[in-house]
Amino acid sequence: MSKIIDAPVLVVTENEKPRRFFWFKRWVNVAKIMDEWRETGCWWEDEREKSFFRVLSLEGSIYEVYNQDKQWNLYKVYD
Repeated sequence: MSKIIDAPVLVVTENEKPRRFFWFKRWVNVAKIMDEWRETGCWWEDEREKSFFRVLSLEGSIYEVYNQDKQWNLYKVYD
């Protein structure tokens, strides 16, 4: 089960990949990048490409974050 959040978050990166992000009044540290991909979005609405990352936190939770035009968003939280 997952929940879509799609809200801006502050992300610390290393080599353009997320290392930790600030969400729900705390830092979430990335233990592993499980998957990464790009989506073109709604090009007919001038939406830019998004770079997605599915990450595993040190606490064992799974999240999806994406970067679009240097703005990071937390897209999804898995239960």
